[in-house]
Amino acid sequence: MIYISEFLLYCSFAILVGSEIIQLVPQNKRPDIKIPRWLTGALPILIISLSFVPLINIANHFYEGSGVHYLAILGEVLFGFSAGHAFLLTVFVAILLLMVQMIKSILPNRRLSYLSLCCTFLLVLAFGWASHCTSAYQLKGFIPHTLHFLAVCIWMGILFVVAWFSTNHHHWQAFLKWFTPVALTCLFITIGSGLFLMNLLVPDYTDAWMVSYGQALLIKHLLVIPLLLFAIINGVWVRAKLKSANLAHERQIGSTAEIGSTEENLHCKFSPIPWVRAESIMGLLVLSAAAVMGQQSPPENLAALLQTEEPSRLFSWFYRGEVSAGTVLQFTATGLSILFTCVAVSLLLAIVYLFRRKWSSSIAVGFALLFVVSAYLAIMLAIQ
Repeated sequence: MIYISEFLLYCSFAILVGSEIIQLVPQNKRPDIKIPRWLTGALPILIISLSFVPLINIANHFYEGSGVHYLAILGEVLFGFSAGHAFLLTVFVAILLLMVQMIKSILPNRRLSYLSLCCTFLLVLAFGWASHCTSAYQLKGFIPHTLHFLAVCIWMGILFVVAWFSTNHHHWQAFLKWFTPVALTCLFITIGSGLFLMNLLVPDYTDAWMVSYGQALLIKHLLVIPLLLFAIINGVWVRAKLKSANLAHERQIGSTAEIGSTEENLHCKFSPIPWVRAESIMGLLVLSAAAVMGQQSPPENLAALLQTEEPSRLFSWFYRGEVSAGTVLQFTATGLSILFTCVAVSLLLAIVYLFRRKWSSSIAVGFALLFVVSAYLAIMLAIQ
């Protein structure tokens, strides 16, 4: 249950950030988007509710066998822990955001949109404040963790909103013109902050695969590979396809004067939205892996963790040796690992082929999932 609530919390943040940003984008630089009003109002409430679940787990941990009244322990968690302080800030800012949204629905004003975006940013800061990185490393953990989460929310949030709430794909080239550099910036920030966090939390990357946190991290990284491939397809090849189609249409009509008026007819031959949705599905899977990581003990001291925690069941299916605090994983290329590596590479090439041949993006998502399975098997079967 805690994994589901964490996943829903990440999704709520991403959609909230994406919806607040997209509202500030001029209509001629994005497709027409219709987000249900009930959803925008529900997101702050969801964030409050889902942010409270980890506090319940902390309270339950201290309550077992303590003999102290549960409400007293819960109060201590709220007012004595940094996670509790962050939750109280979350409640205050989320209520303020709800008030701004209600006023904005009655009196539309661009300044109110900026104010609601600032409130959303404060919610992200509160989320970062409640993290393990902040409690363990203070600013050294808070800054990279918050930047990492914010960059993911901006990239994935805009992607989710455009993929699932667009009513058409008008002005798609204008949309890609600004979204592509935004996504690239978020990607670089995500990679940079992620590497910094890994240096803090996972100093022994491959050996960390022995525990659940490391397994989730490995699967997350494998999911990122097809996500990036879909991002290249949507950000580069789709843009080139639409640009070449425009040039061909211009030559056909012999004048650029009618280009704008025929944009809808031109784009109806190819809709990029299914492929954006495919990318968003991979993004959701990345968030699900991150949600599992968020509720696992990070292997900052792997030897000490293995003394108190059982090895990952998933890892134990492949590794037949004895796991101890001093275990160091070795890798050897085997026939099966090489075979699955070839299969994984072939599946990535197949996704590109599907796009080139204008086949269904749903099949491409299936190939992406098969890639993750094949790549995972290739790695795990190479462990000795």
